[in-house]
This record gives sequence, structure tokens and C-alpha cells, in this order.
Amino acid sequence: MSDTPQLALRKGLFERLSASAALSAVLGSGRIFDKSPRGQAFPFLVLESISAEPLLSHPDEGLAHVLRLVALSRGGSRDEALTIAETAGRVLIETPPAVDGQHLVGLQVSSLSSRLLRDGRTFRAEMTLRAVTEPIG
Repeated sequence: MSDTPQLALRKGLFERLSASAALSAVLGSGRIFDKSPRGQAFPFLVLESISAEPLLSHPDEGLAHVLRLVALSRGGSRDEALTIAETAGRVLIETPPAVDGQHLVGLQVSSLSSRLLRDGRTFRAEMTLRAVTEPIG
């Protein structure tokens, strides 16, 4: 049984991001997660959410995905979190991920924002991407 388009896209994203020397240089290795892990040293990157809607009348005709990547840092400013998020976005745009069973029609950054969290020491940079996939064949 093949993965759903969302699972295939998620897998491709993690593979591409994990293999990036540029991202490892600013983030470190083994610091990309599906959820914020307890006790994890900062900084780290989280694929916080992924959603999809049919492009046309039926999901088998293609999907528009909205992805949210979040970089969390306790650096002295928001610079580290923003650099991580921007690097992750650049990696994905310059070398789009392989998506098993799907053709990745397009991938673009929709937004980038940052803020200081309530704890007063953690910076959060959030990047939203839009990806369009169509089934192969």
C-alpha cells in the first residue's frame, strides 16, 4: 500500500531537510521533528502542521498542501530562529523534495514571521509553505 499524498510529502520533506548540509550547519544534525520534543536542546525545527485541500473536485486530481515549519531557538535574538527557517525554506525551494507516487507541481514560501514566546527567552520563527501535488500516471 502506498502512502497518502500528505504522508509522502511529509516523508520527502524530512528526507530533504535531514540531508541538507546547509541546514545542518545552522541547526545541527538530528534536530528536525514532528512535534516539539521535551528536553530537546535548542535550536530545533518542527514540521508543526500539514493540511491539504483538493485542487479540483476530487482529491485524486491533485492537492494543495499548506505546511508550517517552526524553528525554535534560545539565542540572544530572533536571528538564529529566522536563519534556520529561511535556510529550511531555501533548501526546499532550491532542491524540491521527492514525493513518492506524486508529482510536485509547485512549492513556494507563503509567509515568514517570528516572535518571542511568553517565557521571554525562546524565539519562534514560523514559515508557511504551499505545495501542489498531482498523482503520477
